[in-house]
Amino acid sequence: MNLHSSVSLTLAPSAVDEGEALLWVALVVGIALALVPSTYRWGRHGVTAVHEAGHALVALLAGRRLRSIRLHRDSSGETVSVGRSGGPGVVLTLLAGYPAPSLVGLSGVWAARHDHVEAWVLVLLVVLGGTLFLLRNVFGVVVMLAVLAGLVALRRWAEPEQALAACALVSAFLLAAGLRGALELFASRVGANDASALAQATHLPAALWKTAFVAVALAAAVAGAWVLGLQWPAVSG
Repeated sequence: MNLHSSVSLTLAPSAVDEGEALLWVALVVGIALALVPSTYRWGRHGVTAVHEAGHALVALLAGRRLRSIRLHRDSSGETVSVGRSGGPGVVLTLLAGYPAPSLVGLSGVWAARHDHVEAWVLVLLVVLGGTLFLLRNVFGVVVMLAVLAGLVALRRWAEPEQALAACALVSAFLLAAGLRGALELFASRVGANDASALAQATHLPAALWKTAFVAVALAAAVAGAWVLGLQWPAVSG
């Protein structure tokens, strides 16, 4: 019994294989891409695509009719839906944008943990692919096609370890970028946004909604770290 324990402790460090090392590198790279200004500037277009897809999906679920989606060069976006001018449907639609990247990132971490990366990619393809038909500007179409091309390539040609690493990288990026985007709402240069629109729709201060967006993004990041810790615990002991 003592011998068995000794052997286990001796072998524990060797449990780090190439696949796990690649995974952790992907996670670190994903977070770094969201923190470095030069890479975040480009990656933010993908975040905006997910943000607007969140608006669109919830608008449909709330019984509203989608009219158009636009993705702009300055990484802003706009989703226009038709329905009642007030009420829960409007509030839910406005609420959906900022949490969307964080929740997609968290779902990606969960998918990686439970070996459902292929299903995660397929869902993203369906949801984001559906928004392609609603885009009304050329730049938006180019951005969405680039995102969809990456997902198709990941689904068709990536080896399982590569797909897992890519899922981890994208998920980590979305979790970090989702939190960064929510925090940026407090910048004085930010003009009209979802928080100000929610303030008009609910007569509650915009600062409350900005804080709520940050809280959701932070909770998703913490939950993602917790899920990763369960699946890939520290290997030093």
